[in-house]
Amino acid sequence: MREKDIPRWLLPVLVFIFLAAIFAILFIQRLGGRSPLVERSSSIGSIQPAEINPIRKTPTLPRDPCSLLMAEEIEGELGIQIGEPFFEAVDNPIGEMICTFPGVNDDLPVARLVVVYSETMATFLVENEYTVSHLFAGRNVSDRFTKPVADIGDDAFWGGSGADLWNGLHVLIWDVYLQMNVNSGDEGNDLDAAQNLALIAMNRLFNE
Repeated sequence: MREKDIPRWLLPVLVFIFLAAIFAILFIQRLGGRSPLVERSSSIGSIQPAEINPIRKTPTLPRDPCSLLMAEEIEGELGIQIGEPFFEAVDNPIGEMICTFPGVNDDLPVARLVVVYSETMATFLVENEYTVSHLFAGRNVSDRFTKPVADIGDDAFWGGSGADLWNGLHVLIWDVYLQMNVNSGDEGNDLDAAQNLALIAMNRLFNE
């Protein structure tokens, strides 16, 4: 067919099809260079969950959470500079102890480790058979906000990044409850980091 035989109305259609084909080829090439999100995998790190062995005959000796994690370990995990950590003993019946790790350039917490021991709970709670198991269950507010995490502690769930009560990685192990909050700005990486840091803390608590 000669050019003069092509109807004038058909020319814009042919040009559109041609440009659409070029765009599709470029889009496929660009997409092919990306790593699919499904390839993101969870890593536990050098300490394996099976290595955490509490002595389940006597109460766990309470320790300051700031002695269970070092700023250098958080920096290595997240690639974020950490300022001076600070300790807080919360004045409440469950006896929460908190170590907060702020960023080096601001006071916003990059990581926070909360530890509660059955041994340090108020007497009236112990007399009413309230344990860290009840605390753990109470923090697991809803399936909408949390998801189970396997292979760490006796039981665990993830409540996402943030500073709300249910946020962070919550771990129940023997007579201890831990909450490891991580806020790196990359929520996809925060769960992996929280697992690794919680394992480091539990290894120090039970094995050192």
